[in-house]
Formats: sequence, C-alpha cells, structure tokens
Amino acid sequence: MTRPPTDFHLEQFLPYLVHRVGSNLAEGFDEGFAEAGVSLQEWRALSILYEYGPQTMGDIARRTSINASTMTRLMGQMEKRNLVKRERPVANQRTVFVRILADGREKVEFLIPKVLDYEQELTGCFSVAELQTFKALLVKFFHSLSDEVPAEDAKNEKDRLAG
Repeated sequence: MTRPPTDFHLEQFLPYLVHRVGSNLAEGFDEGFAEAGVSLQEWRALSILYEYGPQTMGDIARRTSINASTMTRLMGQMEKRNLVKRERPVANQRTVFVRILADGREKVEFLIPKVLDYEQELTGCFSVAELQTFKALLVKFFHSLSDEVPAEDAKNEKDRLAG
C-alpha cells in the first residue's frame, strides 16, 4: 500500500477549499431568496437578463454555469410564473431569446440591495484592495478552467483582427 505524500493536507487542497467556500456562500442567503420567492438559479438567470437584456438560453446557461437541460426546465418554470418570456425572432425561428418581465425585474430590484449587503457582510475580512485582487483572481481562475474567453480579451482579439 502506498502512503500519501506528506505535503498533502486536505484543508489546504484548492478544490476542497473552493467547495467549502461555495457551499457556505450558496446556503448563506437562502432566506433572502425565499423572501423574494426565487431560487438561487432563478436569481442568477434573472440577474443576467436584468443586466444584459434579452439573451439566448445558451448565453444565460454559459453566464450562470447552469447546464442546458436544467436551463430549459428553469425557464419553463419561470415563464409560468410570469418572470420571463421566451420568444423566437421572426428572422430566425431556431433561436430562442429570453427577456425579463416586470415581475422578474421587481424580484431582482428587491434583491439587489440585500445581496450587496450580504456581500459586504461576507467580505468584511478583506481590505478594498484585497477584495479587488481576490475577485480578479477568481475571475482569472474561472476562465482558466473554462473555454469562455473573458470579455476584455475577446474585445482585444476582435480589435487586433480588425486592424
């Protein structure tokens, strides 16, 4: 039987740390989502639509890290509750766009101050500079794990190719 390396410590193992932090963060605001009458996944989808306007289901799935089959089911549930509307453009009947409706917008606007307060409460252990660095590192780490190109890199690449 081989012994594990002596330099391995579970509580310092990055995937373990990320999972622990993520689990605590997701569970920590359950009451806020319940008060608004939305789930965490619904909040993420509504927030994307609120911030970026109508999106394809694929774009929402990509931006929220919700898989496609879950996204289809989620949008169906949200549409029944008049939070969103799925539409097909006349020019392209194969594409489905989702737009936020007034009830969905109200839920986002109700939650924004609450989630910002929650973030401030969570990040009180960081200085402003540390928090900016931490967020930048998380974004960099996320992009290193996915094939998604950061928006600024995509713009720079587009500019470089254009001229």
